[in-house]
Amino acid sequence: MNRAGILSVLSKSKGIGVIGIDGKEYPIPTREEVVKLFDHNRELVSRKFSQGFDRMELTPLAMPLLYLIDLLKAAIFKYVAEGKINQTRNSDSDSLISVRVNKEKQVWVWDPLRHAIDTGEIIYFPQEYTSNHRGQTKSEIINNGCICAISGWSVGLVESLSVMSQQGQGQTLAGRRQLEVGQSPREYLQILQSDVYQGETGKTIEDFITKFLTHLTTNHEVSNDVRDNNALWCLGQYLKVTYAELVPTGRWIREVGRVRLDMHRTGNKICTRSWVGQLQ
Repeated sequence: MNRAGILSVLSKSKGIGVIGIDGKEYPIPTREEVVKLFDHNRELVSRKFSQGFDRMELTPLAMPLLYLIDLLKAAIFKYVAEGKINQTRNSDSDSLISVRVNKEKQVWVWDPLRHAIDTGEIIYFPQEYTSNHRGQTKSEIINNGCICAISGWSVGLVESLSVMSQQGQGQTLAGRRQLEVGQSPREYLQILQSDVYQGETGKTIEDFITKFLTHLTTNHEVSNDVRDNNALWCLGQYLKVTYAELVPTGRWIREVGRVRLDMHRTGNKICTRSWVGQLQ
C-alpha cells in the first residue's frame, strides 16, 4: 500500500496511514492491533481460515473514494511506462502476458456513480437491496466499530484466489461452498444469509481498488478481468435511484484496456456469466 501511494506520513499521529473524508488521520492498523482483533474473534477467524480465508486484507474505508480512483489511474500509467502490466495469472508458474492499456482513459467511471460518490449517497453493507436496506453511509461506517474495528480501516480475511471459481468448480471447505460465477447481486446477498456464511460481507469499490493497486504493485498484473469471467459485484454497497436498485461493479476490460467502474440492477441476470460476488 505504501508503494502504491495509498499511505502517507501523518503529521499528528507521527506514523503512516490515510486522511479520511472527514479530514481526520487514520493510522494504518499495527500488528499488535490486528493480533488483538483476531484473538478477540478467535472462533470466527479459525472457522473462516478452515474454509479457505487465508490472506489478510486491509482497506482504508475512510479514504476519499475519488482519491483512490486517482491513485489507480496513476499506478496504471506508471506501470504502462515501465512495461510492467500483465494479464491476471492463475498461478505464479503461468507465463506473463502483457496487456494493452487505453492511452486516453485508464479508468472509466459511470457519471451517476461518480455523482453518488460526490454526494455520499452510496449505502454500505446493506442487509437487503431495498429502501429498508439497514445499511449506513460512508461517514457512518468509518467510526462504527462493528464494521471498522480499527477506526477508518476494514480488516478482513479473504480467499487467495486471483480468479474466482467458475460455475460448477467451487470447492466445499469445512462445510462452506465457495461462491461461483453466475448469480445476480440479489441472489448472492440471499446466499450470505445462510449460517455457513456467517461473519462474511460483500466487497466495496474501496476493496476492489485497494486490491487492484496492491496486486498491480506487487505482481504487475491487472485484476478482475471480465474476459476471465472475473468481474466483481461490489455486494457491500447499494444505491437506490428513481428507476432501480443498483450495485456497483469493478472490472478490467481487456478489449479496451482499462478499468470500468459502474453499476447494475441488483437482479441483473444478463451479466451473471462473467460476474462474481467475492466475500471477506
